[in-house]
Amino acid sequence: MLTTIVSKKRLTLQRHSIHRTICSMYKRLLLLINLLPTLCMAQSTSDSLSVDSTLRTFVVVNMETGIPVRNVVVHANDGQGARTSWDGTFSLHEGYREVTFSHASFVKRVMYAEEMKGDTIGLLPHMLAVNEVVIWGRRRNMTSMIIPKPSETELQLQQAVPQGFNPLGLLFWGFDELWGKKSRHRKEMREQRKKMIIDNY
Repeated sequence: MLTTIVSKKRLTLQRHSIHRTICSMYKRLLLLINLLPTLCMAQSTSDSLSVDSTLRTFVVVNMETGIPVRNVVVHANDGQGARTSWDGTFSLHEGYREVTFSHASFVKRVMYAEEMKGDTIGLLPHMLAVNEVVIWGRRRNMTSMIIPKPSETELQLQQAVPQGFNPLGLLFWGFDELWGKKSRHRKEMREQRKKMIIDNY
């Protein structure tokens, strides 16, 4: 009788142990089934990020001086955008085909991904660019600004203009013919040189 009770107890303990093992395995299986789609999505997302999102850092410099340029607006064709920091740096994820660089003091530049092999990008400055202008003012009476009345001396000077031959005018004309052509020629040469630099840019 004692042996039967002990064997029944062993059998009951074995059943409970088997039942606990099956329940534990069932819970693990349910957990794995619930987590499997999430794990697959995370893996595919990390694969796509590792392929497309290699982050590259560039420096934008003045082509003439080599000094970094801040506040250059950078826009890629895939929708990425950036603005250079104080040290001229910006970062883009790879995947773009062309990038546009624009700044008020520099010539706008468009570069293709194949051209951006290094980490330094040079911008050509405008010939006659103003960096920053600060204007202070206050409201004035605008009625006096519409039609200014000439003073009496201005009226007298307008009436005193001589009629006929003007030797001073002839002198200015001769000066323009001799030295004005040279300055116009120099200006044309500067414009051609600038155009050549931009074409080879």
